[in-house]
Amino acid sequence: MPAHEVPDSLDANPLCSVPIQNIPNAMKDASSSTRPDDYWQRAGKIGYGRAMYRSGDVERHVLHRMWNIAVEIADELGMPRSGRILDFGCGDGAFANQVLAPLYRAIDGYDKAPAAIERARATSPGAHLTFAAADLVSFDYDTMPRYDGAFLMGILHHIKQAAPSIVRSLARRTDRMVVLEPNGDNLMRKALEMTPMYRRAGEDSFRTREIIEVFADAGWRTVVHRRCNIFPNFAPGLLYRLLAPLEMRVEASPVLSALCTVNMLGVTR
Repeated sequence: MPAHEVPDSLDANPLCSVPIQNIPNAMKDASSSTRPDDYWQRAGKIGYGRAMYRSGDVERHVLHRMWNIAVEIADELGMPRSGRILDFGCGDGAFANQVLAPLYRAIDGYDKAPAAIERARATSPGAHLTFAAADLVSFDYDTMPRYDGAFLMGILHHIKQAAPSIVRSLARRTDRMVVLEPNGDNLMRKALEMTPMYRRAGEDSFRTREIIEVFADAGWRTVVHRRCNIFPNFAPGLLYRLLAPLEMRVEASPVLSALCTVNMLGVTR
């Protein structure tokens, strides 16, 4: 297995071993909150995977692929394995603890939800990972150290109005970033964002051109752009098993890739 590859089984992580029949109840618990901060605080308590996915099969598939692709892009950007890495909007720490921990010398994770940070610390595999709760909009970025790279995994569309200022601030802290954002060009995605559950989670995705321009205006250059994943979070396991063989063909098609749910970017300065 390549050094960057996520193990095929994520069952060792309690966030990814939820019985499928229990997931809808967990999603309901998290979605009962009326404010985004409340939603993510509750999601941090039960685990983001349980809060976000209807099917355990879909959860494992999507996380496995997106995390692998993120590290592939980091390698393309030249993020050194001996470096200090920022996981910005780290959530419950699953990505940092499972994927980044064995790859990089030091990882710092920041997220607004204290419950998510508590979960990240509880599942941390080593002292080279640190997690802190912070308001990412009002945070003083000049107090951060310099980083050899950063991962922004699905955070910017939750703080959309502040995103231009934040990416300018992060330019003072690192020269390389891997960015995962939902594909706002996907009409189904935009329609879903009008539903109560998505609104409670504060979902407001960027159009592709829009997110690239946010980085360009702050002096970043997009050197990698990949559209990935055809499965929305609510996809049932049966649909996943039927369509999984077609996923890479859809991603590779200049036309069909518009159906993908995720934009992944590699940006440098």
